Amino acid sequence: MATHIYYDGECPFCTRYVKMLRLRESLGEIALVDLRTHAEKRAELEREGFDVDQGMVVETEGRRVGGADATNALALMSTPSNLFNRLNQMIFAQPLLSATVYPVLRSGRWLTLFLMGRDAINAEETSQRQILFSFFFGLFSLFHVFNYAFAYDRYPPAMDLIAVFAAALFLLWRPGSSRALFLLMLASTISTIAQAPAQSNHTMLRTVVIVGYWLSFFWAFIRSQPIANVFENFILAGRGSLLVMYVFGIFHKINTDFMDPTMSCAVYLWQDMPAPFSMMGGSFIDYSAIYGTYVVEGAIMLGLLYRPTRYIGLVFGIFFHLFLGLSDYAAYIAFTTLSISMHVLWLDREATDRIGASPEMAFIRTRIQQPLYIAAFLTFLVGGAMAMKGHDFSLSNLYLLPFVLPLCFLILKYGKEGVGVTKEKFSTAAWVCGIAAAGLYFANGAAPYFGLKTAQSINMFANLRLEGGVSNHAVFGNAPGPFTYLNDVAEITEADDSYFLNDYKRRGFAIVYYDLIAHLADNPDVAVSYTMNGQSFTNISAADVQGDIDAMVHHPFIRKWFHFQPVQLERPEPCTL
Repeated sequence: MATHIYYDGECPFCTRYVKMLRLRESLGEIALVDLRTHAEKRAELEREGFDVDQGMVVETEGRRVGGADATNALALMSTPSNLFNRLNQMIFAQPLLSATVYPVLRSGRWLTLFLMGRDAINAEETSQRQILFSFFFGLFSLFHVFNYAFAYDRYPPAMDLIAVFAAALFLLWRPGSSRALFLLMLASTISTIAQAPAQSNHTMLRTVVIVGYWLSFFWAFIRSQPIANVFENFILAGRGSLLVMYVFGIFHKINTDFMDPTMSCAVYLWQDMPAPFSMMGGSFIDYSAIYGTYVVEGAIMLGLLYRPTRYIGLVFGIFFHLFLGLSDYAAYIAFTTLSISMHVLWLDREATDRIGASPEMAFIRTRIQQPLYIAAFLTFLVGGAMAMKGHDFSLSNLYLLPFVLPLCFLILKYGKEGVGVTKEKFSTAAWVCGIAAAGLYFANGAAPYFGLKTAQSINMFANLRLEGGVSNHAVFGNAPGPFTYLNDVAEITEADDSYFLNDYKRRGFAIVYYDLIAHLADNPDVAVSYTMNGQSFTNISAADVQGDIDAMVHHPFIRKWFHFQPVQLERPEPCTL
């Protein structure tokens, strides 16, 4: 009876393995069956319970085995005719060793096929939800680069930002490509590390999104799951992080100074809105802006959680962030586009399938491939970039409308959940990734109340003050603790040859003592004079505070994410970023 080896003909490892293998002549005829070209055999094996994407299947003497058992069987049938066969026998002829090594080789095969752009045998088509997310995440990544280049005055951009820009354009061109999304996540990961520490809250939110993606990716890699599972298991990480953003977006603002119309960031943002909004003022408008923030963000969160109203909550949330971005107070467009991409994750699969199959989407797919529409698309991107370069943040946000308005229309038309539709179920891996990413983001948001980091803690435009042994929060009215990082705050009076410290002095900010000594540790030649806790310190360098540095300052890599906001010592707390 012939021995049959069923393998994946597009897997270079599998093909090379079966060609190099030398089996005993007593086995008779050896039939190599490429399952890519033999659909009937593939279906037969799957009916018997074999997952043909998990490895080869060997049939001999009427018995079929797959995976590690298949490699073990082949090793027992091979001859020690050459070095390869001897090594193969040594490793895979032992059942326990074969079962241990095989998953590693299977994962290597999975990664190789993915990087080579070869689909698994039973690969699923990219979901419409992934396509929508990829488009808006790519759009966000472009504006993230524009943000750093123009709003943060980092022009020309560094190589890591250029890589993000190139990967984002590739993803916008191929939003259905899992490899394009992988490349952008990889470039974004490198850039996140390179650019840290940063003060921007959207950068921390992107970091959590990246963490969720890599958790899902490595789970699929280890288990050799379908590529589509990478995105599907990532969805809850994005959903959970968006909820955490709304929770702390409300909670941080429950403080006396945000509720004070003379200081509230809500009022400041409203006053920098374009006409006619900025023309409307007075106490009623001020208090409406303040308390409306709580109501709107709470309503969006509840709308997302309640399935029948989810599509309305999605559109409401998207428009809310689009509206915030109209304010010229700060460059909000990167946060806006990132939040839009994360709102898309709340669409269930059936809704996105309806959107993808709609005549409107068919029209968009047809037109976007035409030169005229490609030129229009690039014109809007360039227009948004130029508006940011001129610090006209309201105008830059308006360039999003041609991309966002069609999305909102499609969600309202096709996003409503049908009667009797079963609740979408997610795998255990998806829940693990979601809880891990959202839990990390929650800990990041809660950190200031424990006396830990304040930078990038979702406290943008919140008027929150917890430094220097005081608290303006209505719930946590006592000084934060048990950690004491926020207790000591220094006012810079002189700082030779340090742009970083002189910038604090120029802008009238004080600095958390931890950040001050961390800066001195990184720059031992810098000397600084400052006042702290009623005492004056003159010409202090790293050598003078070496004891504090040794006791308090963490490894530089940890400090990329463990750092603090500049401190306004004025009371009440004025609005800052």
